[in-house]
Amino acid sequence: MSGLSEDGLGPQQARERTELRHREALYRGGRPEPRVVGRTVVLVDDGLATGLTARAALRHLRRRTPGRLILAVPVGAPGSRDRLSGAADDVLCLLQPPGLRSVDEWYDDFDQVTDGEVLALLHGR
Repeated sequence: MSGLSEDGLGPQQARERTELRHREALYRGGRPEPRVVGRTVVLVDDGLATGLTARAALRHLRRRTPGRLILAVPVGAPGSRDRLSGAADDVLCLLQPPGLRSVDEWYDDFDQVTDGEVLALLHGR
């Protein structure tokens, strides 16, 4: 048993939700959410270890009723792809190396992307 409880996680969840709303507002710059109803949506992730983050993102997108929902990742643990197959219409995973422990072991540089880098990419700089 991990010793974690729903009550113990509540404050952390609140902080994460606040951070998510902050970044969403920063990255959108006042623009509305993209319309996905009936459209093909491709969700790209850097890789799948457990697949929990991808599953959460897919659930969020599925509630917005896309026409087709595709998950694309360069690398994933064997079995992660299969566990997500019900959450997406297609899961594309280029490499499924046996014994994958962590996604970062497949990258030369796995540093966190800064807000400045995200904003520069969004504005074509």
